[in-house]
Amino acid sequence: MEKSQYRGERDYQDHQDQTSSQTAILENLIDQYETAITQFAFTYVKDWGAAQDITQEVFIKVYGKLESFQQRSSMKTWLFSITANQCKDFLRVQESRKRKLTSFIQRVFTHQEEKTPEDMLQEKHQNASLAQDVLALPVKYREIIILYYYEELNTNEIAALLDQSPSTIRTKLDRARKQLKELNERRAEA
Repeated sequence: MEKSQYRGERDYQDHQDQTSSQTAILENLIDQYETAITQFAFTYVKDWGAAQDITQEVFIKVYGKLESFQQRSSMKTWLFSITANQCKDFLRVQESRKRKLTSFIQRVFTHQEEKTPEDMLQEKHQNASLAQDVLALPVKYREIIILYYYEELNTNEIAALLDQSPSTIRTKLDRARKQLKELNERRAEA
């Protein structure tokens, strides 16, 4: 009986040591990556508060899965992968995202010049169509279009943010532009 009690205490101490170690690792990861994770999440959700919430959820998830990290990739890659998945989950349940993006695009493209009501209506329709086209792009292209045109980041900044090479970003940007052009042409024909 004494032996099993000792074993229980030893197991408890091992658990405490492991928990302390995980906590230290997590604190280090937060210090090192919190800002980058939040900025990355922001590129997906376009809401700073939501990006901060997602960042917290990411680190909670990381703490729970730290033991299962298999080191097939770098810790940074793993963190950004978890963040991307958290963002995608958030976007799936975020019903108002289309309205927010449409509103944002309309603000960007609406000029305060004097226009006829017909011009304003046509411009509003074009902006709404553009917003729908951007939202119709795959996430890998949509995020680059948003970062490049609406956040006004250059391809090197986007590459650093998404942990991809600048040439990959330029290729994706080119493909996204082509897809937007095709969507616009199809709508014009209809």
